[in-house]
Amino acid sequence: MNIPNLLTTLRFFMIPCYIAAFYFEGDYKLFSAIIFILASITDVLDGYIARKYNLITKWGQLMDPLADKLMQITVIVSMLITDMIPLWFVIMAAAKEFLMILGGIFLYTQKTYVRSNIFGKLNTVMLFLTLCVVLTCPQINSVVCTIMLALSIALSFFAMITYTYSYLLKQKKFKEYIPGKSQKASEKQI
Repeated sequence: MNIPNLLTTLRFFMIPCYIAAFYFEGDYKLFSAIIFILASITDVLDGYIARKYNLITKWGQLMDPLADKLMQITVIVSMLITDMIPLWFVIMAAAKEFLMILGGIFLYTQKTYVRSNIFGKLNTVMLFLTLCVVLTCPQINSVVCTIMLALSIALSFFAMITYTYSYLLKQKKFKEYIPGKSQKASEKQI
């Protein structure tokens, strides 16, 4: 087992540690947030090491996103159960993830890969920051919390739209709708 796979395995073990810390802490979930931050760091680190040193394995490609999603689900569900985040946020996040899973299945059947983009990465960072702020600052104004949660959801759907657009461009669909290209496309038809 290589270092990226060890980091992924470690992230699986962090999930029960997070749950224990979350339920034993008081209102300020500092240790829970630290575990979540460490899990996020290992996620970035294992991907970086795997790509830089060509240590990508099939096990890692399958388990890395699974460990990441399980940690996110654990954090979100624990916060929902304790009323730290509203139900609408969880429903919207779950709907987006469901659509992403369907999209992933579709892309797999098409033997197509769409690379991650800046909006997907911004979405991940925004979700991470939002959850950390809500975990560690329970006294934060509910309006500020709602705005952060709404921005996180909006960015996640926007990222999903950009991935769909990237796929359609890759498949040479919608080319006639690209500004500056529609005229050339119509000229070729003439």
